[in-house]
Amino acid sequence: MRLFRYLVPLSAVLLGACSTFSVSNQWKDPSWNGPSADNVLVVGITKSDTYRHIFEDTFVQQLQAAGVQARQSYSQSPAGVTSEKLGDVIKSTGAQVVLTTRVQRVEQKLSVTPGVPESGGFYGWYGGAWASTPDVTQYDAVTLETTAWDMKTQKIVWAVTTEGVGTSNITRATQDLAKTIIPKLKADGIIR
Repeated sequence: MRLFRYLVPLSAVLLGACSTFSVSNQWKDPSWNGPSADNVLVVGITKSDTYRHIFEDTFVQQLQAAGVQARQSYSQSPAGVTSEKLGDVIKSTGAQVVLTTRVQRVEQKLSVTPGVPESGGFYGWYGGAWASTPDVTQYDAVTLETTAWDMKTQKIVWAVTTEGVGTSNITRATQDLAKTIIPKLKADGIIR
């Protein structure tokens, strides 16, 4: 199954590494005519069973709330399952689409905000500019790619890249990711 060639392990820390997401890129296969899926298998790719469960449970819950039948892969296959076993799981669930997410990159960034010098006209500002200290914040910028695979063709039919700022609250970050991704899947006709 060619699907597994494209899946990259998602480290446990990075799976929930973003607290809010913005979409930086979005693509839909222009030749894909559907139909829109009403049965989705969510596959969380991580070495941590805990994070895999959080990821898959959150997406399944939010997909079901959006009116789409969805299942977690962990309930039927262990982490690192072979592509043949995953194929059996996909067939047994009847999934039309497999939804995956992977980390594209993590960049450590600095945000420097100049200190606010005292006012009092130009001379007061000028003197204060030399004395004010800038505020420096270091953070991780995380870029994720989420893909929807059509199981009839075993090809990617939809992909979106999201960016966010790192956090340790994995549950909240996964909820935010699902709230960003699912409406876009619906709007593009990937899911019903």
